Amino acid sequence: MWNDAIPDRSAQQALKRKAILRAAAAIFSRQGSHGATLENVADSLGVSKAALYRYVLNKNDLILACQEEALEIADRALTEGEAQGETALEKIRIGLRLYLVAMMAELGVPALILEDNALHGEEAARTQAKRDSYETRMRRLVAEGQADGSIVPAEPKVAVFMLLGAIHWVAKWYRPDGAWTPETVADAIVDLATRALDTSPVPALAEMPERTQQH
Repeated sequence: MWNDAIPDRSAQQALKRKAILRAAAAIFSRQGSHGATLENVADSLGVSKAALYRYVLNKNDLILACQEEALEIADRALTEGEAQGETALEKIRIGLRLYLVAMMAELGVPALILEDNALHGEEAARTQAKRDSYETRMRRLVAEGQADGSIVPAEPKVAVFMLLGAIHWVAKWYRPDGAWTPETVADAIVDLATRALDTSPVPALAEMPERTQQH
């Protein structure tokens, strides 16, 4: 029907759920998951709270969905980085840049990963296991970079915490209506963060456009 020009019911539901996650991610990033409510999310979308219950069970379900989406984005980005990069440092840079661009352009959810107490019980264990897996992959790349000469000697765990701290905090201050595009911010943040690990850092970084609307 309609030559598939109109999304079917399941596709429409997926789009609506995506919109809910994006709205929730923005609100959780600004207000914190404990301070935000489902009413806040519904108001930002211009729908009733009851409408949200067709797609999520409760606020915890929404927090879990946001965290899992963020972790899936991070995992895919790192896999792409491993496929494209030649040195371990290049793999990390590509993976983090793709992750950061997706975080800002698609969802803005990785800030929730910083809130370790947002979930409890089985839900917390599930997301913690995924975070641990991702961080283990990153630490292996740091060790690989020290072996191939692209990364300076450093404790891999501390190096990964430093990188992810810089990446995740962007969700707290980035504004999509500001002067900086996701790509511009990603390039700058990843360049700055990884210079600390680079055995041969470039003399200068690319300049960013004048900051006119970011607050």
